Amino acid sequence: MKKQTGFTLIEIMIALLIGLVILTATISMYVNTVTGSTNTIKSARLNYDLESVMLLMVNDIARAGYWGAATDGANSSTNPFTIGTANIQIPTAACILYSYDAPSASAANGDGIVNNGEYYGFKLQSGTVSMRSSDTAEATADCTGTGWSALTVPQDVNITALTFTTAYKCLNVTTSVSYDTTCAAVVTAGNLASEAKAIESRQIDIVLTGQLVSDTVVTKTLNGTVKVRNDRIFTQS
Repeated sequence: MKKQTGFTLIEIMIALLIGLVILTATISMYVNTVTGSTNTIKSARLNYDLESVMLLMVNDIARAGYWGAATDGANSSTNPFTIGTANIQIPTAACILYSYDAPSASAANGDGIVNNGEYYGFKLQSGTVSMRSSDTAEATADCTGTGWSALTVPQDVNITALTFTTAYKCLNVTTSVSYDTTCAAVVTAGNLASEAKAIESRQIDIVLTGQLVSDTVVTKTLNGTVKVRNDRIFTQS
């Protein structure tokens, strides 16, 4: 009978080493897959939060200056939602204020008058984006007044930057006007092209940056542009 022999010690050690290498590679691939999936989920969550806030800001700011009394034949230059403190204001780079005639069945809204609670806005405060919604007790445009509520959850997302900038274009004037000049600065007697009215279109550019509180490496910056639907109208001065 042929004598049977087992594995030598060297063969066993080589086999164990090969198995260990394969096991290490498998664990490494698993960890990388899990880490990649976790990062993807985190990024998706941050993107969703920031994009939701940006969409809300863009859609609401676009309504600035809406006037319930803007019927055929109305003098648009007297639109109270584009005059004085009711007009779009950016007191600081991180705060925008505006007003519009809130569409509602109630007598206080949709009536063509700037009522209490029709001053709106967005601002950055303590790492959160806050929105100023209807507050019947508030009758002024103010970045520090009442009626503000947080849109983002500070325990989940930290908003590190929010800026608003306005670009203007004045139309129907005979003088040469740069893109960033308001009609109020150029409308004078005799320089309107026709119908003695100038039209000021407004564009709001928004930059929003945030990061996850649980992983500050995960950051995101969004850029948004708002073309305000309701232009300001100026008459000859």
